[in-house]
Amino acid sequence: MEFRKTCLATIRDRYPDLEPRSDWDILTLATTPLRLGTTAEIYAELDRALAISIEGHGEKETINNVRELLDMHMELTGVKPPPGSTDNLTFVRPIPDSQYSIRLFPGAFSDRQYCLDFIDTETGKPVNSPFEYELWGIPDPEAPWLSLPMSGKLRSIECAHGIKQKDILPGHEKFILRDGQTCVLIRPGKRSLRFTVPLRKFGPDVELESMDVLDLPRVVQV
Repeated sequence: MEFRKTCLATIRDRYPDLEPRSDWDILTLATTPLRLGTTAEIYAELDRALAISIEGHGEKETINNVRELLDMHMELTGVKPPPGSTDNLTFVRPIPDSQYSIRLFPGAFSDRQYCLDFIDTETGKPVNSPFEYELWGIPDPEAPWLSLPMSGKLRSIECAHGIKQKDILPGHEKFILRDGQTCVLIRPGKRSLRFTVPLRKFGPDVELESMDVLDLPRVVQV
């Protein structure tokens, strides 16, 4: 994903009423904590920071460096899609007996990471831990003997980094899963919910295409 798009998404979340005027504004608003104030006060702070950078590095180098950074393609994990967005890699499934849904959206492909969060089914807006639950990773139920014989309780990225649940920004909570991972959502007094994260494939599998493959059924009834 282009870093510019990630920065713009961050700005929309942090400063919904503020319009960046330049590449400098985009980079600084997305990556540097600023004191909240009026639009004029924020613009003034951005201008002061730009003047300092130009004084130290020159105007041309500052502008070129910012543009090159924003134009870079970076593989990121945890960047949430906007509410209601649809593509072939994002999946939304309602949670039975609940007003919420599970959403799966892609993370870093090189690490085969998929992200999970909870959203309000009606509005599509992400929410933090909307009910009491536990999320567990479990072995593949169709062939548990091929997986590590262990299960593990999963924690959100924020909790894994030491952020207390009450301090997570509204709608920012998310979990990192892996392609093909099977999980169980456990809720007190309700049926558990099992799902398996999709496997992504990028282009033809050269190694497999160099082999002959025997046609055998995946499952047989006994």
